[in-house]
Amino acid sequence: MHLVLASRRNAAVFAHWIHARGDRDLPTRQSIDPNAIKAELPYVYIAQVMPDDDGVWFKFRLMGTTLVQNFRLEGSERILLDLQIGGWEEEWRRNLLTAVKMKMAVVDEATIRTESGMDLNIEHLALPMSEDGIKVDRVFGAIDFLTKSEYDLSVVLPQVSWSTINQIELEKRIIISNLRVQL
Repeated sequence: MHLVLASRRNAAVFAHWIHARGDRDLPTRQSIDPNAIKAELPYVYIAQVMPDDDGVWFKFRLMGTTLVQNFRLEGSERILLDLQIGGWEEEWRRNLLTAVKMKMAVVDEATIRTESGMDLNIEHLALPMSEDGIKVDRVFGAIDFLTKSEYDLSVVLPQVSWSTINQIELEKRIIISNLRVQL
């Protein structure tokens, strides 16, 4: 298990979220400035919160190019549970639900064991947003792989069959309430 926000990319996204919210509890979609996190954009997503009688669903409005490449699927305009990434979409949903319920930043780290025996460590940051300052209507997030270099990931990830992932271990899920960052 790593420290909170082991990923420098996720730390930069979190710092921007803190800056974007200003004196509000939660930032709005408009307060997120893509130019301020240009290097991290390939690793981010925005999911719309869609509650109904059966629960809460998440529809992606944006998915960064690196996420699309790493998971080998286009998530934009799709429902999270439709992604079918070896069951990890369930952990992803739990993280989003926690961020929506608590109205706070949430980070989790999971180890995904592939059928070839490779372990992939993922750090996932979920950051709630609100247009009215009360109800969370979007989640701004970032996902980074921690275990491999960029080169190693470019070699390993194309070999992963996401539909045959058989074991996912959640290492941590932390609600971030008072983490200080340098802006």
